[in-house]
Amino acid sequence: MSLKHISQNTLALLMALLVGNLPNPALSGNSHDGAIQAILERKAFTYRITHGNDTPIGELEVSVSSQGGAILVVSSLKISNALARLFLDEYIVRNRFQMDHGQLVLVSGEAWKPGSPEIISSYLIDRERGVIQYPGQESVTAPADVEFDTLDFPIAMSTADPESLAGTSVLIVGHRKASLYQYETPQEETITLWGKKHEALKVTRNKSGESGRRVSVWLTNDAKRIPLRIVSSKRGMDSLFELEELPDG
Repeated sequence: MSLKHISQNTLALLMALLVGNLPNPALSGNSHDGAIQAILERKAFTYRITHGNDTPIGELEVSVSSQGGAILVVSSLKISNALARLFLDEYIVRNRFQMDHGQLVLVSGEAWKPGSPEIISSYLIDRERGVIQYPGQESVTAPADVEFDTLDFPIAMSTADPESLAGTSVLIVGHRKASLYQYETPQEETITLWGKKHEALKVTRNKSGESGRRVSVWLTNDAKRIPLRIVSSKRGMDSLFELEELPDG
């Protein structure tokens, strides 16, 4: 897998490429509310990005804020590797979530390049019609037998019952296309990050029809569900995102 792979998949990993949840019992209750409050209190997350054999790529900064009845998630990719800059574009993405019967649902997303006001990609979710609308394209219809889901901020941290995700088919919607994934059974693991061990819950989804294409997220194994590490795998190569500041830092 080349550096171009990161350009094609980074947005789908953490930013405004993903559709929010339809009603789902795994995303409700006290754990859900506690996780939402935890990310609003934290406000900002910064991830170091490496690719392949630990080649440094840059940083991903994510900020979370509440505005009226909405929660805004703004993500900014900053490239520090000169070679990677030949394949990757720096960008900023904004997701807008709304509360619906106690749940967070993603309603829209847009992306642009730093220093430019021009929107380079966007989408709008029409939940009544069950479609995702991209400007200048035909609407994408969600299959009737799957749910919308996301591992983006802040949904991944608000899953009260990750075990219920096992075997679930989900439609992950990007700013240009939608892809079908299936969740594995979550696993408890101990990971080492910045020289310290952390108890984590590993949540993995696999892309249908593409062997070896998966995304795994290691969440703090508590009510906060903070993503400590994220790995996007394709053809045996990994793009790695690791939280720079530890949750108790």
